[in-house]
Amino acid sequence: MDAYPEDYVAHNLPLILLSGLEAGCEETAEAGNTDYPLLNERGSQIYSDFPSLSGTIAEELRTVLMEEDASQAPWNSRNETHNESSGIRVQIKSIGRSFKLPPRKADPPTTSRPASPTTDSYTGTPAGIPWVLHSPISPLTPKSPTFPDGLLTPLWVTKHQKLVPSAVVNFFPFSLDSNMNSLRDNQLKIEINELRKQWFSSGFKTRFLVVFVSEDGREDQLTDVDDRVAGIRRATNLDPRSIFFISPGITTAELRIFASALIGSLQPWIVEYYRDLSKHARRKRNRSTIPPPTAPPTSGTSQTLSVQGWNMRYEFKLGIFAEFRQEMDAACRNYESAYETLFGQEVFENIAGWSPRFNDARLLADSLAIRIIRCQLWTGQTTAAVRSWVSHRYRSQGVINRRGKGTKNYGWEAWEARWSMVMAQLIRRAEIPSLSSSIVSIGPGQSATSGLTFAHPEKTIPSGEPISPWEHLHHEGYWLSRSAKHSKLRRNLARQIPEEDRIPPGQSPASQIANKFYMYDTYLAPETHVEAPLSGRQGFDHSSLIIDTLNASLKEFSIRNQRRMVESLTLEIAEEYIKIGSWSEAFKILQPMWSSLSWRNAGWWRLMERFGWALRECAFQLNSAETVLRVDWELLSNIFKPRPDWTYDMHKSLKSLPSEKPKPSVVLRAEDVVGCLTASLVFEKAEGNVGEPLQVQLVVSSNAHSLSGPISLSEIKIVFEGCLRPVKLQSDHNAEPDTTSATRIASLQLREQSSSDSSSLQSPTSGLMPLVGLADLTISPSQTKVFDLTCIPRESGEARVASITLLMEEDEFDLAYAITTQEQYKPSWWQQTSKGPARRRVGMTRDPRRCKILPKPPKIRITTPNLRGNYYTNEQVALRIMIQNEEEETVDVSAEIRLFGRPDSAAKIQWPDELPGGAEPSDPADTAGSSPTEGASHFLKRSIGVMNSSATQELVVILRDTNEASDFELEVSALYNLVSDAQTPIVKVVTVELTFIRPFEANYEFLPRIHPEPWPDFFHFSDYLIADEAREKPDGLQQRWCLNSKVVSFAKESLIIEKISLVLLNLSGGAVSTIGSESIVGREPSSELAPEGLRDSNFDLDIQKLRLADRRPTSLDLELDIQWRRPGDSNSPESLTTTTLAIPRFLAPMGEPRVLASSKPSPSLSGLIHIDYTIENPSLHFLTFNLTMEASEQFAFSGPKSTVVKLVPLSRHTVRYNLLAFGRGLWIQPQLVVVDAYFNKTLRVLPTEEMRSDKKGILVWVDADD
Repeated sequence: MDAYPEDYVAHNLPLILLSGLEAGCEETAEAGNTDYPLLNERGSQIYSDFPSLSGTIAEELRTVLMEEDASQAPWNSRNETHNESSGIRVQIKSIGRSFKLPPRKADPPTTSRPASPTTDSYTGTPAGIPWVLHSPISPLTPKSPTFPDGLLTPLWVTKHQKLVPSAVVNFFPFSLDSNMNSLRDNQLKIEINELRKQWFSSGFKTRFLVVFVSEDGREDQLTDVDDRVAGIRRATNLDPRSIFFISPGITTAELRIFASALIGSLQPWIVEYYRDLSKHARRKRNRSTIPPPTAPPTSGTSQTLSVQGWNMRYEFKLGIFAEFRQEMDAACRNYESAYETLFGQEVFENIAGWSPRFNDARLLADSLAIRIIRCQLWTGQTTAAVRSWVSHRYRSQGVINRRGKGTKNYGWEAWEARWSMVMAQLIRRAEIPSLSSSIVSIGPGQSATSGLTFAHPEKTIPSGEPISPWEHLHHEGYWLSRSAKHSKLRRNLARQIPEEDRIPPGQSPASQIANKFYMYDTYLAPETHVEAPLSGRQGFDHSSLIIDTLNASLKEFSIRNQRRMVESLTLEIAEEYIKIGSWSEAFKILQPMWSSLSWRNAGWWRLMERFGWALRECAFQLNSAETVLRVDWELLSNIFKPRPDWTYDMHKSLKSLPSEKPKPSVVLRAEDVVGCLTASLVFEKAEGNVGEPLQVQLVVSSNAHSLSGPISLSEIKIVFEGCLRPVKLQSDHNAEPDTTSATRIASLQLREQSSSDSSSLQSPTSGLMPLVGLADLTISPSQTKVFDLTCIPRESGEARVASITLLMEEDEFDLAYAITTQEQYKPSWWQQTSKGPARRRVGMTRDPRRCKILPKPPKIRITTPNLRGNYYTNEQVALRIMIQNEEEETVDVSAEIRLFGRPDSAAKIQWPDELPGGAEPSDPADTAGSSPTEGASHFLKRSIGVMNSSATQELVVILRDTNEASDFELEVSALYNLVSDAQTPIVKVVTVELTFIRPFEANYEFLPRIHPEPWPDFFHFSDYLIADEAREKPDGLQQRWCLNSKVVSFAKESLIIEKISLVLLNLSGGAVSTIGSESIVGREPSSELAPEGLRDSNFDLDIQKLRLADRRPTSLDLELDIQWRRPGDSNSPESLTTTTLAIPRFLAPMGEPRVLASSKPSPSLSGLIHIDYTIENPSLHFLTFNLTMEASEQFAFSGPKSTVVKLVPLSRHTVRYNLLAFGRGLWIQPQLVVVDAYFNKTLRVLPTEEMRSDKKGILVWVDADD
């Protein structure tokens, strides 16, 4: 916006003058540069010889007040950098003591009114009436720059922005010297009254304020300050709100608070001041009449300003005053009304294109459009701002084409560039949050840009209204780029100006000058002799303007990571540098970006071609041989458009450059450049074997321009990742190069290289000796050469192509082109046919660039003849392994056996000849080489030695300690090599699945029994009590229990059970126990147990307390040992397997009374049952039990219906009942209720042998009659 008058386009802020503080250099210079008419001649002088304040407080006060100046604040409604309490932002100037106000009226004309006729023919007023005077800048004043039909001048905005303040703050020293107070106060009264008189006589309604800054003094001298200040206020007739006092010793923080409060107190007066000016302008607009001029126009063709022109002036003024009040919505409406009036039929359309008023109207139209856009950006209407910008461009273009000099000249393009620049500057000053280009730090070494590339439309736009993409407000970089584009068009049009029009005005005839005036638009643009000077003359520097604009645009796009635009702008900047011959500057910005251009991957070849040729030209001028080689290699590709006058030959790239020592060496990666050669390698098959030939095909094709010279490679290096040796193809200088065939297939013989090549590329196989071959490596344009290669792998694994490097070694340079990825090439296999070379597509079901190298196929046979389908826990397995040599020659074999299973498994493997208990093997090498994750118990190794063809060797492996049901995997590996080829290891691996299941499961019951031995009592003396005290013999109570086990077979086959025994693991509670042998229940004893068969067994347990007084319960930990074997195994101890089944812990209460029932049939009478109820009292208390036998429909009984049994401590008593059942072959249920009389507790009757029980009680079986 520098081309426009500053006051026309700048944001208007209320002006506040600081009088009495030191004036700054900028304020003094600005006051002297004002060109307001009659300012010096008739301006109102505000003068005071009172010295300005000085000292520390005065300087700090001026500083904090100038910080409230918002001249450089962003043009938006966010008040972030200034005090929020200040409300309306203001402009503050420090002027010293003197200031000059502009005159309100112009001088009357120097010529008198005409004497005859007596009435003025123009105004219709009598000739003797005094002149009607107006403002010096009014169109009604003869000497005004707008007289008689001018629209407006920037001086009117200058008047209100820089010359007429809304408020003036006068600073005076306030004495605290008691001897001088009266004199100094009187001086202040006189000075203030004089200043008020001067401001009042000027005619402006500027607010007058006074601030007293106290001089240094003591606190006791401040007692009469209020009275003195009140006296001065009354003498000067000041408003109490217009006078302030600053006490001595005030701090900087307090001064800031004072400054903020002072500016805040002016807010209502400022608003009222500009509101009064708006009312005055509105009243004049509403009159709808043209004021009478001071004097009529004297020119015959001159005319006064029309009514529409006056309305436009009033609307513009109302908008300015609203902007002073920062009522941006109202200001925008006034500006839009003035804009529409300006472009109406009666204003702009009535101005002739040759008239200077036409350019004045254009300047005013641009200023109005700028102010409208600023108001819209201020209120967040970004889309409306873009539309206003575009609308003004179209309307200006239409007016200029209709009334002006057209838009096909450099003046219009200069305006286009300037108009785009204006939009960029408006966006920058507005600081729109969504378009902010500030960089926000997010961590050490990291940064993130804030802001988008464009702002979203405002919410006030109706949802259904279509919005074009360009109507989204883009960041300023977009507008700067557009400005540079039109600056280039401006330069092109300027260069088309004929030489006769470029002659300076003083050297060309008048007719030529007039012709130029009517042909060229010089609105805010230089004349033709400056725009396009003759050779040897200085003129306008278009390149500097374009470069500066592009650099500013580049910065914005770069901050937002818009990479493609950054590259495009960089190219434009470089091209501008090239045009002015600044090769080094162009090279500095082009060379770093060449290798990382995004256009290369996006396929934007035309742009990349421009970039490449520009870079090559710079490199050539600066003798950068390496850059020339890099660019020439890519420009040689036929993907770019060839230059008709250019010789494409890589071998002659540096022909015109001076030679360098050492010669330049360039390494290019195919992934980073557009190559003129392509190379790919394909494996014939997806798999190969160690020691067997593997067919590989290398294809090299040329994509160079058809008229370019052939490329002669010196060497091709192929490096594999995996187990293949590198291959090196060298140029055969003895063979005649074939440059005519479109496709040529050659089979090459590879040979060993005597020593490793120190120049080989770094690769996973760089330690291997390369294979070398000779070939024709000269490739002509569009030619394809195919090389069939045969490799013999020596190791197994996966092989793939790591890199293919094409080398050119010339006297002037070395160039290496490395291809590390081939995904972009379609794999195919070439073969020679009767019609010539043909290719077929490969890789539909595999990756042809990879090959899996398998080990040499093993011919060792491994079998396990005695492998069973299932094994059982605790079973020791002896697995036979047969190894047979089916190779045609002698081999050296070693066997490895690994056991895989659960990590916590205790299972282990060992050779039969190892000592029991896990002793070390006799040969330490047998367990060498264990896996790091496996112990020696899971890994076995044994050397078998040399085996002749068809020989067989047997190994036996013992698997033991399989205590848990689980699945195991036994891996048997035979590692061998042919005696004739000891360097090639061969492995044969066989995996055996071993499943271990539990052979048995069991359920258990712990049943009470009646011990046949009598209980001890207090009336019998035992002999052991007088025996040796060292001998201990249990003398406590004893009980008999029965453990019933029901063992079920879960095996898949019948098993032979040799023995089942009950083992006592632990007995607690101070007791001893005796366990009887197994007693099979319910059937004849049989040693064979079929699958899912049941074996019901009883074991008697006698438990006796060690001490008679011990009443603690006794717990028993038991387990069941089952010794079994398979039916086909021998009866030797080695074939027996012992399976241990866990038994839950059982508890035997030894100190509580209980009731045991036992029954036996009568031998003399069928159906008669003798049932005995034994009541035990193991306690040391006298117990009384009430017994009641309930009647039943199942039987009749004899015995006491109810009785009482009293038991002494440590005693038991038996009560017998005789039951006669009413039926036979059934279970009867006698109900004897036994109640402890003292505790009133019913004791449960426990059944014993050949009895049952349910929840109701015991059950007794009555045999059927025979």
